[in-house]
Parts: sequence; C-alpha cells; structure tokens
Amino acid sequence: MESIKQYVISVTAAAIVCGVLNTMLKKGGMHALVKLLCGFILAFTFLNPIGKLELMSLPDNSKPEYPSGSDMAQEGELYARNSIAEIIKEQTRAYILDKANELDLNLDVEVYLSEGAIPIPESVRITGQLSEYARQKMEAYLEKDLGIPKENQIWTG
Repeated sequence: MESIKQYVISVTAAAIVCGVLNTMLKKGGMHALVKLLCGFILAFTFLNPIGKLELMSLPDNSKPEYPSGSDMAQEGELYARNSIAEIIKEQTRAYILDKANELDLNLDVEVYLSEGAIPIPESVRITGQLSEYARQKMEAYLEKDLGIPKENQIWTG
C-alpha cells in the first residue's frame, strides 16, 4: 500500500513540476524543448515502476491445476464404494424390516457394514418390543439369510 502511495506522489510531483515549467516559459525555441523534456520525464515517472516488477515472482495462473489421474481415480473408487455401501445398507435394512413385518413386529433397524473393498453386513442393532419366540426367529433369519452371527446382533427395547 505504501508503494502505491509513493507512486501517486511521484507522478503528481512530476506533473506539477512540468506544468510550472511549461507556464513559465513563453512560446519560443526553448519552450518546445522543455515541453518534450517534460513529456519524457512524465513518461519515465509513470512507467518506471513497471520496469521494476519481477515477473518471476508473480504467480503463474496460466496453467490451471487439475488433480492427477490417480487422485481422480481414487476419488471415484471411494465414491463408488460409498454408494454401494449405502445401497447394501438400505437393502439389508429393508429385508430385515420385511421379515419383521411377516411376524407383525414393529422394529427399528440399523445396519453396520464391513470396511473391506466390498462392504457386507457385519452387525446390526435392532430396537423394539418382541417376544422370545419372535426374537429367535429374527436371529435365525439374520444368521442364516444375511450371515450376521448372533454375537453381532444387538437387541434393545
């Protein structure tokens, strides 16, 4: 900010000096030479800071930065895995709720998936009121049809 202030002051001072010199001299041979000299001084004062710029220190915005192909592929794989995981989670939850509906049960189900390359249902939390018989039936469905062992079935309610 200080450099801009200094620039404006120097250009203004040069303009004032040149203006005073031009008005003091009367038309004649010297007047044309002083006028030409004042033009050079003003041009130099005005353009001098541009010559002092270090172009190498300016940021290079000519090439936009794009992520590398491997970064984009990795991001795509992660997006695909997360999408598949959500579908598997919702489908598993819907299957469990259908089985609960067959037994006239009102349950809330939360499915947890494995962290592997292909997410599979690993455990489940089931909340709701149900008889011991209905719970045994549901435990059997979960273990037999979905491969979720009894120790990974959390029952509350």
